[in-house]
Amino acid sequence: MRIFYLFLLLSFSAITSSAQTVVVRAGYLIDVANGRVIANQSILVEDGTITAVGDRVIAPDGTEVIDLSNSYVMPGLIDAHTHLALMEMDGSDIDDHGSYYFTSLIEDTSMRVAQGTMLARSMLESGFVWVRDTGNNGLYGDVTLRRAIEGGWIPGPNMVTAGIMIAPFGGQFQMQPEKPDLGNPEYTYADTHDEIIKAVRHNVHYGATFIKLIIDNQPYIYSEEDVRVAVEEAHDMGVKVMAHATSDEGIRNAVLGGVDSIEHGFNPSDETLGLMKERGTYLVGTDFPAARLGETRYWSNVERNKRAYAIGVPMAFGSDTVYYEEGKTRGEQTLGFLDSYVDADFPNDYILRMATMYAADLLGANSGEIRIGKNADMIAMPSNPLDDIHALYGVSFVMKDGRVYKSNGQFIWDTPRVLNNPRRKQPRGNMLRQN
Repeated sequence: MRIFYLFLLLSFSAITSSAQTVVVRAGYLIDVANGRVIANQSILVEDGTITAVGDRVIAPDGTEVIDLSNSYVMPGLIDAHTHLALMEMDGSDIDDHGSYYFTSLIEDTSMRVAQGTMLARSMLESGFVWVRDTGNNGLYGDVTLRRAIEGGWIPGPNMVTAGIMIAPFGGQFQMQPEKPDLGNPEYTYADTHDEIIKAVRHNVHYGATFIKLIIDNQPYIYSEEDVRVAVEEAHDMGVKVMAHATSDEGIRNAVLGGVDSIEHGFNPSDETLGLMKERGTYLVGTDFPAARLGETRYWSNVERNKRAYAIGVPMAFGSDTVYYEEGKTRGEQTLGFLDSYVDADFPNDYILRMATMYAADLLGANSGEIRIGKNADMIAMPSNPLDDIHALYGVSFVMKDGRVYKSNGQFIWDTPRVLNNPRRKQPRGNMLRQN
């Protein structure tokens, strides 16, 4: 009898979690790969996957129709560098002075997951269907958040998660000898090759789907050989590696060591940028707005972007949004980070590719384009972002994995009657190979 009831429960779960067949009527479909608009297209979605696109799509009888005939439809957005379980309050009631050092001491992991629940919904509402969460989450708060979203417990973008950052002693903090453990659990300190291998394995075991190395925040930095040890261990398990690196030497060590992306990368020489192009290493620039970063530093980053673009370095959009800004949601703040690419005179179609198909490639996500076989991840807005990137602030429709989360400007969330068990799901969307 217990087996029979279990069968009924699993059957009901499968029915309620399966995606509905729908056809989306797009008045203006943005082909991000070619930077063009195609009028009057239909997109057939079955079980969360795009199965047909064109002007003569034949849908099964009774298929639900979503009318976006007056909208511009494009792939959902991707932020390749974010921190959903981190928000510096800048002098609020916790008075952390805008430093995640204080945040890590004051807020425990459970509070940061609760905070991430709010921020994840905000990101999805603004059109971000995938994010790569890059550490500073306490004790695997990002993994918990990802599993809750996968299980249907809360709304949010699909997530790639870095778990705990791996760094030489001190990480990004200046420690004091009386309290050498204050950096835990923000970092795993690994100074030998054996420690680096162990740290990579622990991260993957506890649910990280990407590895993050801190290369050069101390007088001592990870060498090319140090980086290669981490990369070989991670890649052997099918997991990619990102490197927080800001100095030219640190960036070069990380690239030669084989990382998949450089985060921040503020001060590379043209020679190092050329090496990144040669190796296919992504630059995720994380360029804060001038009002936050300061004019000198901001325009230095813009100049770096111009050089990287001219050299042909692969680039993916990442914000690194970590602070609270009065009157703006986390999603709206994140969109503001696109302005540095506008100021660098990037073509709008290239900026869209950075935030869709290029970021999807870096994350290993089956997303970023509206074409057959891709996840049904799409957004819509009343004006054309190919003409003005700021049109993205007007996202009125969001679909993720074939499910509608926003329609006519209103967010939609109905708690499912049956939830999946997120602990039993260990997706490897970023896998380099399949065993």
